[in-house]
Amino acid sequence: MNFNIKRNELVEIFSEFINILKDNPVKPIISGLKIESNNGKVIFTGTNLDVNYIKSISCETIENGIVVFKPNLALEYIKLLDDEFITLSSKNEILSIHLAEFTLLYHDNFPENLELPILEEVAKISSQELYKGFEKTKFSAAPSSENLAINCIRTIFRNDRISFVSTDSYRLTYLKTENKSFIDKDFSIPLDSINILCKLIKDVNGDISIGYNGENLIFTWDNSYFLTKVTTLPFPNFDAILCGNSFSKEMEFNYTEFKSALKKVLTVARTSNEAKNGAILEFKGKKLTISASSGKAKINQKVDMIKTGDDFKCSLNIKFLYDFIENLNNNAFIKGNSSSAMFEITETNNLSYKYILMPLALRD
Repeated sequence: MNFNIKRNELVEIFSEFINILKDNPVKPIISGLKIESNNGKVIFTGTNLDVNYIKSISCETIENGIVVFKPNLALEYIKLLDDEFITLSSKNEILSIHLAEFTLLYHDNFPENLELPILEEVAKISSQELYKGFEKTKFSAAPSSENLAINCIRTIFRNDRISFVSTDSYRLTYLKTENKSFIDKDFSIPLDSINILCKLIKDVNGDISIGYNGENLIFTWDNSYFLTKVTTLPFPNFDAILCGNSFSKEMEFNYTEFKSALKKVLTVARTSNEAKNGAILEFKGKKLTISASSGKAKINQKVDMIKTGDDFKCSLNIKFLYDFIENLNNNAFIKGNSSSAMFEITETNNLSYKYILMPLALRD
């Protein structure tokens, strides 16, 4: 194998695959990146058995061939070079990159048939719309794979909308977009796959095609192909939580002032050993007082508000509240009934983005 490629392009490609490749003591070959040079085209392939990523580019190929190697060290070396173009060539189980040599893996053991055909197209969506949908909901997904049913984003495809839902059982985020689908289908996409995909499409411009094959969801754009397994465990029934709620209290806050106050309180609340991230919120008159304390400090912040309903007090996980507020662009609305019932948070003129937050036990 022998080909020339722009250094900056190679850095970008290797960086993308390092997000996917993981050491696997049972099957070491999948920790490697497969590179195939073939008549003016170079194809890069990586997998961790849960996701597959394939990227092809056009470049000057001098000799066709296939290699598999671990790109981590090579990436660090390439970043230090000043050359505009880099030559990659292989001989006698060694991959030469510029003036350095790297040991190859035995590529015959690399998984085959990683690129499955798309049996049915689900939707076509702007890359930035898809990125925004994942980014604005993934923070409330269960972070651990101990509960796979909610360690994901539920993505709902309908002919008049595409929606994204996540929950960790203490909170729930719902985002409805006006993007349309070709078929009605729901998928639970694992959080790890979402995090990888977001890194890959963050700077992509143009549309992404989404299709599925059995329990695999497939995203294609430009010359890139990304496949992830989906979670087949039942996702919680969130419709009952989102619909039919009525609230006796509603508070409106200036986005900038509210976000600033929450951030300040969080600096103290996160250090509390007794109730980590817990804070007391007292809605009284036209002021909200947010207070938190730990063994190291105490803090009180006051924020102006417009309130409908009686005064009341509650305890909330201030980090959970801040996670949603920092994703808003306009004034925030908090709706509730009592200190022991769930709260709904939205923003001005946008009922398509909702957040349900359960309160903490209110201590005297």
